[in-house]
Amino acid sequence: MKVATFVIIALFALSSLALAITPDNEIPIKESQIIDLGSPDGREGGETIETAWMIYALPFADTGNTCDNIHDYDEVCPYTGSLSPDVVYAYEPPYDMCVSVSLCNSYYDTKVYVYLDGWTPGEFVACNDDNFDCVDPPVSYTSWIESVEIFAGHVYYIVVDGYGSGCGDYVLEMEEVECPVACDVICVGVPEGEPTCYDDYVDSYNGGCNSDPNIFSIQPVGDMTVCGESGVYDFGGSTYRDTDWYQIFPCGGAPITITVEAEFGVLFGFVGGIEDCVAPSFISYTTAAECTPTSLTEYLPYGPVAIFVSTDSWDPAYVCGLEYSLTIEGYTEHCDPTPVEDATWTTIKAMYR
Repeated sequence: MKVATFVIIALFALSSLALAITPDNEIPIKESQIIDLGSPDGREGGETIETAWMIYALPFADTGNTCDNIHDYDEVCPYTGSLSPDVVYAYEPPYDMCVSVSLCNSYYDTKVYVYLDGWTPGEFVACNDDNFDCVDPPVSYTSWIESVEIFAGHVYYIVVDGYGSGCGDYVLEMEEVECPVACDVICVGVPEGEPTCYDDYVDSYNGGCNSDPNIFSIQPVGDMTVCGESGVYDFGGSTYRDTDWYQIFPCGGAPITITVEAEFGVLFGFVGGIEDCVAPSFISYTTAAECTPTSLTEYLPYGPVAIFVSTDSWDPAYVCGLEYSLTIEGYTEHCDPTPVEDATWTTIKAMYR
């Protein structure tokens, strides 16, 4: 049986970052934010992969309207059940490169994905539904694949699609960009101890308030570094994240700092209300880009608190097994009526064997 009770979900807005707690760890259903459906004008890519509009050179830009097309394709990234009409472009790179594919300046709730050498349902090269890094988009929830590596000798099909049944005026922009340097976190510390997640994974290790029964990694007193993993996986056709919850019991009044470096975009922070997990909520939190060490300091109240670490989204590119390091500093006193030992390396190592 799938265990999921309460989850921390990061909901991002264009101008600010908001967060909510919802009853399970499944990707939330969003409302379409279509503002202008536009009107069909015949300026669009091909109806199908077989009739795709060929892109011959980069940079490339084109405008069109999908409302006079039909629904041919759909991919989960991460939302399901789209019936939106779509159009298709094709590009054959003259050499290996990385490209950006943007629908940021479109006027409806878009989605974009890329296939390799034909229609490969469920096996796209890249996909994006909502990218909140778009700069001043005309509407919310436009799409942008910021970088995807493509190779000479292949044809790539770019599908301009939408969320739900949305359609409208789109602006497709594609250009060559520098390929990102691979992110590799080298963690020196204590292994988290949780198995690597996988499709249909049930987290019975440290899923915190997302597990039934609720279960936490109990952290001993003392400064330490934990070497953990996270990622995104499929469960019953929906997308879930591996969320890690580390419980501490501070005495209050002294600052505690956590520093995270991850091989993925990471969301982390301090969560209160975990005694019964009826209404857990962030005391404070932050996000960080991959391979960007980031710290968060908080004067925590007396009582049990969880240190929460997970991916910052349900991006399928966050495959299970991506690594992170979590360093905890300033946790020098433990006020739980149940005593714990100081965090000597001998006792710490014994916990994870």
